[in-house]
Amino acid sequence: MNYEVNCRSYLGSFLPIHRLHRRIIPGKHANVGYESFSVKTFFDARSVCSAGYAAPAAVWCVLLFSGATAAQNPADNWARCEGSDPDSSIAACTALIESGKEDNENQAVAFNSRGIAHSMKNQQDQAIADFNQAIQLEPDYAGAFSNRANAYAARGDFDRAMADFNRAIQLKPDDSDAYSYRGVAYAFMGQFDKAIADFDRAIQLKPENAGALNNRGSAYDSMGKYERAIADFDKAIELKPDDAEAYSNRGNAYTDEHQYDKAITDYTQAVRLNPEDAGTYCNRGIRYLANGMLDEAIGDFDKALRIRPDLTEAYDARGIAHHREDKEQLAIADFDQAIRLKPDDAEAYGNRCFSRALVGQLSLALEDCNKSLMLRANDAATLNSRGLVHLKSNDAEGAMADYSAVLAMNPVMAIALYGRGLAKQRSGDAAGAVADMDAAKAIQTDVASQFAKWGITAKP
Repeated sequence: MNYEVNCRSYLGSFLPIHRLHRRIIPGKHANVGYESFSVKTFFDARSVCSAGYAAPAAVWCVLLFSGATAAQNPADNWARCEGSDPDSSIAACTALIESGKEDNENQAVAFNSRGIAHSMKNQQDQAIADFNQAIQLEPDYAGAFSNRANAYAARGDFDRAMADFNRAIQLKPDDSDAYSYRGVAYAFMGQFDKAIADFDRAIQLKPENAGALNNRGSAYDSMGKYERAIADFDKAIELKPDDAEAYSNRGNAYTDEHQYDKAITDYTQAVRLNPEDAGTYCNRGIRYLANGMLDEAIGDFDKALRIRPDLTEAYDARGIAHHREDKEQLAIADFDQAIRLKPDDAEAYGNRCFSRALVGQLSLALEDCNKSLMLRANDAATLNSRGLVHLKSNDAEGAMADYSAVLAMNPVMAIALYGRGLAKQRSGDAAGAVADMDAAKAIQTDVASQFAKWGITAKP
């Protein structure tokens, strides 16, 4: 079974790029200033990415009805349009746009603000349509270009995103946030040197930009420069001590640097600050799992899945924890869910293969191992699992082939050596069997008892 589960997707290490630009128009609705909103489109789960979903028609009708009520008071509508509640913002902005009383400049602000609200709801197509309108009304509206770039990036359309980020920076070259957002987009594309250059510029323009420091730290972490990453996270936390994302990201860097106790401490602080962070619960659960703290690990995976029922990695990890508790049926149920959510999850197929082998579902186990190896060829853990399936199916030749393939990659893997020894014994190669099994026991003294637990013992 493969124990290398990670609740961080690469994307989730970074602060979301949806920190969006609003703008004040001098002399008009002057009580509303520039605001910046963080929309958790991506979980840290390096999560994982979220797709945009349009609101059902019934919900949309409710929003329009709410907007009609708000439209009776234009000043109140401006406050709601540029507020932080996306549903209220969409209704109020729509009322302002449809009132016929706003000039082009104010309409552009209303379209931009409604686009922000749609982005906050991960409705990127509607957001882009609104930013298009804002730009058509105000062609030099830097914030609308930056916001549209964010929406394009959320859809994975990085070419269009880059064109808009470049235009936003051209229009407003001293905008620290625009450099930071473009840096995140570069990081998503794997262009870390360009990402760090943009984060450097963002920090140069605004040294207190905690988000840029956090994002640069994540870029350094992705590049394996853990000390630099941790230094950036330290500074980000110093500037913004209540930033759960910075603690979670620093926990990731500590994990990558094998400072696991520090990682758990940071993950714990992150979920204290943000109890709805599924990815961080999952990451802390993995650290508990690695430490053998199975109850704590399963508790964290349960919390993660209550928040994010679609978090494939949490099902994978909880399945491993159940396996460690010898609860194979519960493990199989979790791997089933992981595969349902992600049909190309090679790790889940490999793990389910192993658990199915242990409960005697050998033909199904073999199907799972084969599927896993189609998705991820030459994976040593899965080859080991398939070797076990072959042994339990009395296919000595198949077992020898799989274990030999593992040993070609790692000649001192005790499980593969002992398994091949068992297969040689069953095929009549007594001397070869003794040599392999003795070598395995020299590496791992309890390897024979491990196979006995799995239902396979050597002949006397």
